[in-house]
Amino acid sequence: MTARATYHHGDLKAALVEAAVAAAREGGEAAVGLNRLAAGLGVSASAAYRHFPEGREDLLVAVGDVGRRRLAERLAARIADADADADAEPAPGTATAARRRFRASGRAYVEFVLDEPGLFQVANRHDRGRLPGADPFGVLEACIADLVDTGVLDEDRRTDAAAAAWAAVHGLAVLLTEGPLRRLPPDRRERVLERTLDMVESGL
Repeated sequence: MTARATYHHGDLKAALVEAAVAAAREGGEAAVGLNRLAAGLGVSASAAYRHFPEGREDLLVAVGDVGRRRLAERLAARIADADADADAEPAPGTATAARRRFRASGRAYVEFVLDEPGLFQVANRHDRGRLPGADPFGVLEACIADLVDTGVLDEDRRTDAAAAAWAAVHGLAVLLTEGPLRRLPPDRRERVLERTLDMVESGL
């Protein structure tokens, strides 16, 4: 099916978002251009702007939504893996399990940024609020709730705990992708990640 036929069937918006996500994965925010992507799909810029009235920013927000959804899915998958690990004892619902889930979420966050730096860059810079299914912060808040429910974290220390934990792993992820820590060899990077998770867990 040609791009123009796709547009006539009402799928141009989805095609543009798909193309923009691919561009972001390759080159980050700078690689996402509405006119260029429209031309690549064989449609006019005016046709593309009908789906994204505010132009490039609208498209970047749509790409950011995809990135945040994929990040949330990565966090949820790693948490599920931690729960399903045959060697992970004791079972979910205990303090140890809550700690394990919390650490899994932090590790998954950093790993996602390392795997998808371009897409993450757009997701981090362009959004218009939290969306169901595209809310990695909500996944982290659920982990904090687990810590409270199992007695690891006092209720009176819950406020802003998720934000503080988020800031720590986000800062590390950015340093590993855009800052001086990007030069660390893999084994050192792993040690720094574990040390950061240790400090966040102890700090909470």
